[in-house]
Amino acid sequence: MSEEKALAVVNQKVEKAVHKEPEFINYNPDDPVALYMQPSVFAQLQRVAKLMATSQLVPKHLQGDDKISDCFLVVAQAFRWRMDPFAVAQCSFVLSGKLGYEGKLIAAVINASPRLAVSLNYEYDGKGDDRRVRVFATLRGEDKPREVFGTVGEWATQNPKWKTMQDQMLSYRGAREWSRRHMPEAVLGVYADEEVEEIAIHPMTHVATPASLTVEAMSLAAEAPTQQKGLTVDSITSPQTVDAEDDGKPTAAPTKPPTTPTAAPTQRAKPKAAPVAPPPPPPPTPPEPVEIEDEQDVDPEDADVDSLFR
Repeated sequence: MSEEKALAVVNQKVEKAVHKEPEFINYNPDDPVALYMQPSVFAQLQRVAKLMATSQLVPKHLQGDDKISDCFLVVAQAFRWRMDPFAVAQCSFVLSGKLGYEGKLIAAVINASPRLAVSLNYEYDGKGDDRRVRVFATLRGEDKPREVFGTVGEWATQNPKWKTMQDQMLSYRGAREWSRRHMPEAVLGVYADEEVEEIAIHPMTHVATPASLTVEAMSLAAEAPTQQKGLTVDSITSPQTVDAEDDGKPTAAPTKPPTTPTAAPTQRAKPKAAPVAPPPPPPPTPPEPVEIEDEQDVDPEDADVDSLFR
């Protein structure tokens, strides 16, 4: 092949690569695991997350090379919601290690859901803490609307906007409550700003079990002899005891087992005498010899011995 033909072949390949049509990705946003099971979709989300981490206009908690994983969470959530990932990022925040989203974003997600036949509607009445909202909407294929009710006294938090923007806050909270009850898949795993604040104010605590109440110590105390008075779990698990009048300082264990203070002193019981065995029965008396009357003299040699016993 001449050089001219080889150069023409190379130019054709380069032109096809440049003008290659983009590959269509079959992606279903309603499937929450589709983006993780399809390599092409997952790779595209990674590219968007890297791009977001390099931006200086996204929130601070999403900036930097060490925040690519956090950006991926926001991008993946935006893809499931069919929304612009950078717009979703602007409504996100981090508090106490939890990623949250603003109430207006969650309300927008619910209204944009294809499951709704009509957007959410709101009706207000009352004043002050009795100010109430009715949130209702109709799902596709249903005739009657689904609804929830709530008041300022029930839903208000420490957010100062509950005093200045009651209706707006009622609408955000009402949309979230409506979705939690009637369409939970839309906000699954999503925390609103007020929910994250509640977690930060009331964190979960772990209650530790005292070491003196372990299963092993309890089993040892249960198996201890009942004759040993004053035996407790602490005396089994620790070789030291604590004097109640010594400000809680440990002292050497006493040589004698402690006695309960309320028990009255008792005298040592005398050992009981062993029961006397009954005397053995007397031996049987031998039978008395039989006397033979001497009616006639009988010669011992001629006497019939058997006749003597007849």
